[in-house]
Amino acid sequence: MDLARPQPRGAQRMPESPLHPDFGCGLPGPDEGRNGAVLGFANPTHPSPSDSLARNSTGTTAMEVIGAIEAEEAMDVSRSANYASTDAWARSVDQLEQLSRDLVEGGASAQRSALAQRSASAQRSASAESVAAAELRSAASPAASLESEGSSATPPFATIAEQRRWQALQQFGDFTLAYNTAAQEHLEYHWSNVGYLAYVQRKGHVFVLGDPVTSADDIPTLLDSFLARFPRPTFVQVSAATAAHLAARRFYINEMGVDTTLDLPQYSFAGKSMERIRYASNWLKKHGYQIAELTFADIDPQAAVDVSQQWRKSMKYSRSEMRFLNRPICYRDERDVRKFFLRDAQGRCLAFMYFDPLYRDGQVIGYATAIKRRHPDAPLYAEQGIMRAAIEQFQQEGKLQVTLGLSPMAWIENKTFPCNPFLHYSFRYAFRAWWVNRYFYNLEGHAQYKRHFKGSEQPYHYASPVLYNDLRIINLLRLTGVY
Repeated sequence: MDLARPQPRGAQRMPESPLHPDFGCGLPGPDEGRNGAVLGFANPTHPSPSDSLARNSTGTTAMEVIGAIEAEEAMDVSRSANYASTDAWARSVDQLEQLSRDLVEGGASAQRSALAQRSASAQRSASAESVAAAELRSAASPAASLESEGSSATPPFATIAEQRRWQALQQFGDFTLAYNTAAQEHLEYHWSNVGYLAYVQRKGHVFVLGDPVTSADDIPTLLDSFLARFPRPTFVQVSAATAAHLAARRFYINEMGVDTTLDLPQYSFAGKSMERIRYASNWLKKHGYQIAELTFADIDPQAAVDVSQQWRKSMKYSRSEMRFLNRPICYRDERDVRKFFLRDAQGRCLAFMYFDPLYRDGQVIGYATAIKRRHPDAPLYAEQGIMRAAIEQFQQEGKLQVTLGLSPMAWIENKTFPCNPFLHYSFRYAFRAWWVNRYFYNLEGHAQYKRHFKGSEQPYHYASPVLYNDLRIINLLRLTGVY
């Protein structure tokens, strides 16, 4: 996690999408060069004036030659009109860029005048220019490519489908897994009029990731159309609102853990209950560690790769990247994702955290902790120090909440919905089993760490239409990369 903000957060950052590392612009492709013949731009069988003159040598009269030339000129005029009407459609990307350059050159003097005026205005009020620049960047289209000094340009959306997905996300993506559903590779999507749900198919089973990214009124219609297509899917990590709709459709609903939410306007690190976190951040400052919010234009991506590799080697259960419930790590800037890094006094990167955006009505309202990495040489207080620094930064920006993500199998009660009794006892046993915590995943330690932040806990659910889920659970674990 990082603290120092390299650029104003009012800007809509358009980092490179993990779905499409090399974006195209969605404009006409290489077949454009052949469109001319299809549209009638070329007619190799049409006689030219020289052909008419050649035929004069075989006995054609001068008047016939003149008539042929006049007819040819008339056809040229007709073809020219046809070219003009279709030229905009058929022009390739390079031609469009050249036209843009020509227009810019044509108005160069006006631009130089405008630049001179802006330069003079900047000298009079540098701060006013900074505010104006931030407003212009925040008003930019989501598909626009944003550039800033010292940072790499963000490519536009690769496809209309991706842009549509991000528009739905920015309207309704206010839960922890929302960004994951839009950004993770290899997901499939089922659409309604205004939103979608993300899913994967594995070994004959369909797994839905998180809640539908759509309006509350649209959820029943979206679920019904999806169930008509896939009658026996499994829903993983859905909220109580979605679980209620599924329970009405005869699904078994089992809690699979809790997600912790911090209400930022009311949140404080004061008091005895926060003493542990205050001590962690103070210890880091005392020993020369620095926490800064950075982009990958500010830090060598290889430093983050090294931290991540060393972190995976230290894991007891799985050294591969987690998937599905956790999106795989990306070593480049991403749309609206915040990254905080911990460095020692020599500037060596030892830990970092990613925060995925939470959206509502087109605005970023908060962040979800998404990815955490810590080098074995990093101090034990690294994560708590980074979390405090990030939370305080988000509070200064007026954000509403931070979610800490799922604590798997933690605090399961199953008192709200009809549950599967086999899963109920299995999940509760896994959370307490010493051998699971020691050799596979420290479920208890993970949950207790998040409780140190004193947030509110909401249960999230696993929903299945069948009583026996052995194969589903096995395939889900393999899908997530647990083993």
